[in-house]
Amino acid sequence: MRILMTALWPVGGIRAFLRYMYREEVFADCQFDLIAPDEGLTEHLDEHLPPGRLRVFPCERGSKALIRQVRARRREHCYDLLHSHGFSAGTASELARTGTGTPHLLTAHDMFLPTTFSGWKGSIKRTALQALFKRVTAIHAVSGDAGRNIRTYLPRVSEKRIHPILHGVDTSLFSEAIPMDLSSVDGLPENALVIGFFARFMAPKGFRTLVDAVELLVRDRAPKGRPIRVLTFGWGGFIREDYGYLESRGLSEHFLQLPATEEPGRWMKSVDVVAMPSRWEACGLLAMEALSAGAPIAGTRCVGLREVLEGSPAPTCEPGDARGFAEALLKASEPGARDTFQAYQPDAIRRFSIARPAKALRALYSELAGAA
Repeated sequence: MRILMTALWPVGGIRAFLRYMYREEVFADCQFDLIAPDEGLTEHLDEHLPPGRLRVFPCERGSKALIRQVRARRREHCYDLLHSHGFSAGTASELARTGTGTPHLLTAHDMFLPTTFSGWKGSIKRTALQALFKRVTAIHAVSGDAGRNIRTYLPRVSEKRIHPILHGVDTSLFSEAIPMDLSSVDGLPENALVIGFFARFMAPKGFRTLVDAVELLVRDRAPKGRPIRVLTFGWGGFIREDYGYLESRGLSEHFLQLPATEEPGRWMKSVDVVAMPSRWEACGLLAMEALSAGAPIAGTRCVGLREVLEGSPAPTCEPGDARGFAEALLKASEPGARDTFQAYQPDAIRRFSIARPAKALRALYSELAGAA
């Protein structure tokens, strides 16, 4: 099967999706051509995917450039399926395939918010998206919450077109990871309570809730004799603003910024608690990773994360509740908590194995291509 894929923002969740999903054996009979901005993407995928399975065709970021390239690729080759990643790429891809018989699968990697369609411009945007998405052959949502989100904000899109498949991860990368030696981290006191923040610096990830929670812990609730240190990794769109926020609160000494890591499982197993103060998620992949590692994690009951943490030992609070998140951090890092998470680890590995969603997505490919 030959699939033409598109993405305009192949970072974060989309990059993780490509890395985890398409290394699976069920896609061995597929050839993927991906049109996307190539900002280190080829190198990243070549490192993780079987040779020759996926080729990246670089594209400028923007709908017009994507439409032109989709049409050009289709003139050169016959594809069984068009698979777009993200709402922006999905919109452009649907316009590009107008008048063709190629089925189009759109994977929704984000969520609509109340502000997405506010005002008269938002109303026009909603009307246009509903008209366009009604034409998409099928929409793949990466969690049940993501599927319900589409039905809530675009009610004219038929429920039959929406296919929720809870995503997964390569659980072995995390279950088999060897813990990191934290003594090598400069500025980390030997007896510190170490919190790991592994998300990118973006509004949905709730970093400022973590900052406010740490402020409460430092002021009132820090375990006696244990200074609090938060390890953050990599960069991201709003790191300057977020670090400016914690500096304005006088908390700089409690946060240590480290380079991006290719071995998050090792760090997750080494910190006292993984912090996931998300405001919303399409699917809480980081939580799947931490639970597969047997690492203590504190999270929120936001959409897209709550169904991942449901049934796990992870303490949660409402998104944006700094005091509640401070309590969750303490509970997840208390003596004996790690044993509870390690006891849950086999269940996490079964629940979140990438083999399950890969098999379901491959079946959906066959269904859509066979019905064309």
